Amino acid sequence: MSERLQKAQAIVQHILKLLPLPRRCPPGARRTLGGPLFVGISGPQGIGKTTITKDLVSTLADAPHNLRVFSFSMDDLYLPFKQQEALSQRYPDNKLIEFRGLPGTHDIALGTNTFQALYEASRPQSSSTVVPVPVYDKALHTGRGDQLPQDQWPRAQGPFDVILFEGWSLGFKSVRDPKRLAEIYASSPQYLTQHPFSSIEMVNHALEEYEREWYTYLDAFVHLSAPNIATVFRWRAEQEEGLWSTRGTGMTKDQVRDFVARFMPAYEVYLERLKQENLFKDVDAGGGGEGLASYQGRHLRINLNEDREMISTVILDS
Repeated sequence: MSERLQKAQAIVQHILKLLPLPRRCPPGARRTLGGPLFVGISGPQGIGKTTITKDLVSTLADAPHNLRVFSFSMDDLYLPFKQQEALSQRYPDNKLIEFRGLPGTHDIALGTNTFQALYEASRPQSSSTVVPVPVYDKALHTGRGDQLPQDQWPRAQGPFDVILFEGWSLGFKSVRDPKRLAEIYASSPQYLTQHPFSSIEMVNHALEEYEREWYTYLDAFVHLSAPNIATVFRWRAEQEEGLWSTRGTGMTKDQVRDFVARFMPAYEVYLERLKQENLFKDVDAGGGGEGLASYQGRHLRINLNEDREMISTVILDS
């Protein structure tokens, strides 16, 4: 079995184990019998989330599982270009939200509406429901990106057994204690302190909305964990080398380093908690959802080495 399929199989087994268990009833949703299993997939840039997600869709949809599976990405939920421009102009001193990428630069309402529509499309009487799913084109506006018009979005046909949702910062949770956030900042992480404290405060506050609006839909979670965060620079550079060889275009090594460095402050603040704490332990706090019967057994961490090979798996129950 190839290394890629080995990782996919580990996630497939995690999903199959959870399929018979109770689902969350998201805020504002009508409880269904069963309903789709929403699975969050997280991992840093370059780790292979998109490829793994495609493998999961194929494996789960094929025999012997024969499940109805759909996937979408946080990358398709960024703010439209004009809204992102307005955001960066409103806060010109906050370089963390100057461009798309970090928490605070997504269209939260669009994401919530998409989750809700996919959930409702799996109700027994909704077998013919078609859900428009957002698409974001990163190449528009000379690389600044924009949402495509809704008439260009793909349509997902319900009902669904499993819905996969992936993103690099998925699972990051806000530091609710202001004193603790200040302590993290004062510890002088390499990249965080290149920005004013007020900048990370804004990102931290934005994360509360992700927890309240999006995380409360998730029933299962998978974290693809890098051996160390510096590895992200090499992995992202390798992706660009692939673009140069196949398309004759891409970022230079210096451009890659500048690009990845923009995400480092969020890793420095939020990644360690994600690696050590079950996502569902307190995800319903203030969310208004009915929660899960038990959060244990739902958070899988897959530890990878610098060659993206799986070296161990851990179920986080605390």
